[in-house]
Amino acid sequence: MSPSSRVFSFTALLLLCLSLLACGKSQPDERTELVVSVRPLALIAREIAGDNLPVHVLIQGADPHHYAPSVSDRARLERALLMVWLGPQMEGLLAGQVNSLSEERQLQLLGATEYEYQGANAADPHLWLRPRNAALAGALIAERLAQLQPQQAELYRSRARNFSQSMASLQKVLDRALWAYRDVPIVVTHDAYGHFFGSAGVETRALGNSSGGGHGARAMLDLSGMGRGCLFGEVPENTRDRQLAEHLGLEYTALDPLGEQLEPDARYRDLIESLLAQARSCLSEISDQGADQADQADQADQADQSEQ
Repeated sequence: MSPSSRVFSFTALLLLCLSLLACGKSQPDERTELVVSVRPLALIAREIAGDNLPVHVLIQGADPHHYAPSVSDRARLERALLMVWLGPQMEGLLAGQVNSLSEERQLQLLGATEYEYQGANAADPHLWLRPRNAALAGALIAERLAQLQPQQAELYRSRARNFSQSMASLQKVLDRALWAYRDVPIVVTHDAYGHFFGSAGVETRALGNSSGGGHGARAMLDLSGMGRGCLFGEVPENTRDRQLAEHLGLEYTALDPLGEQLEPDARYRDLIESLLAQARSCLSEISDQGADQADQADQADQADQSEQ
């Protein structure tokens, strides 16, 4: 063998050995994204993740109950550090794909802790519509991220504590504002809004539930003659709900429980304050006394925020 051939063979062997050694070393974890099912969970998750992790919303502009993951969605889930969702009660078609992830890389919020359901249907999954429940969800996210990224554990837990304190204050403000309208008849298109109104002792009567049931003739008969009040549906406004409100003798307003109309940089507090403003746009037309008490709640809100 010529000298040049021996040099070539040695070089090739050396490169092969280096390649095998590189394969044998553990590669750094490239999973650096937190994926959530719906935008309200993203608003909560960003309070905990801060700038440490990008947060991606999987279901955008679609009904979470009937959303099936695309090929790109499935690939994204495989790359995610953590997937946060509510559970099959809310995002049923995601269940199979989420359950293919390892246990530590998926967090199902429903059933993970004891949430508050005062005034709400305990079977309804829209728990993020109550600030105190949002705080509990934030704590769960923080604890799971602390397990996945121990070097950032205290930072995540500290943010969760701060978020919990902020949510306790926001819940008080929300309850004060809504309590002023406790005597106004309120009809909602499904049970989700019980989470928003119920903590204040405001009763809502639902035409339907999370599975899409309701709006039947018996429901119409039971709700007729309630007196002047409000019917709350979901954005976008639609003719069906408007005509339904007219039939029942109620004013009509569409609410945005998924935060679809919020700005891209919105926070969770913006979601709740936006819902409250939307609700008041109808409620204050019904109850002048409620409007006066709502103004007082606004002043109390400003005082609470100045103390924080």
